Amino acid sequence: MDATTQQQHAEAFHALHRTDDPLILFNAWDVATAKAIAKSSPAVATSSGAVASALGFADGENAPLDIVEGLVSRMTASVPVPVSIDLEAGYGDTADAAAHSAARILKAGAIGINIEDGLLGGERRLVDPEQHAAKIRAVRDTAQQLGIHLFINARTDPFLLKFGSPEQCLNEAARRAKLYADAGADGIFVPGLTDLALIERLVQLTPLPVNIMVTRGVPEIPELARAGVRRVSLGPWPMMAAMRVIGEAAAAVVASKQYGTFLQPNA
Repeated sequence: MDATTQQQHAEAFHALHRTDDPLILFNAWDVATAKAIAKSSPAVATSSGAVASALGFADGENAPLDIVEGLVSRMTASVPVPVSIDLEAGYGDTADAAAHSAARILKAGAIGINIEDGLLGGERRLVDPEQHAAKIRAVRDTAQQLGIHLFINARTDPFLLKFGSPEQCLNEAARRAKLYADAGADGIFVPGLTDLALIERLVQLTPLPVNIMVTRGVPEIPELARAGVRRVSLGPWPMMAAMRVIGEAAAAVVASKQYGTFLQPNA
């Protein structure tokens, strides 16, 4: 991808977070799914869990960065829309490591990343927010040096990791959102937050576009839009649903000894 096109994709992706309708991301896990999604979506984003699973790894930076980088390169070359990558915690515990990883992803054509504060040394736990803010600053500096207006979606995990009561989780998420915004983040991503009243309050407490991940109990998209949410991610659920369909179809063919309509090319 040439630099001009990449920068145009970056600006377009930023603009998608400034409308009244939330950006809905039906997350991809390989080039084929990215191409299918890009037919109807203005952007493509990956789910780290889905990507790792498709490659035969557990989530949590277990998929080698070399492989992820190669996937990004093939994906950005295959779709005509902006591509954002779930970079987990930046593939390293230091700011320098995160900046190095982000540079590789940017050079492969991505224009957005998720970077999370709930993974340290391979363990799921909240990191010091200043440490995560340092990663965000380093990534922002690197993107500026490369001339790309990278969209940094700062993920914070108080709800996912059960930091405390819902009220305590909200306060911690809001506190971290401010630190991350000051460090250069463009969005705040809060997996595990499902209560509409708390979502509305978070929107009011942060100037950053709020990203909600779909899971059981999450309000419907029109409700999230009215609450001011600007981005809705389906995360690993599309892959899980696809694998369920494939498993059921395979079992049906084996049991019935018939191909079935599912396997007919034009069905």
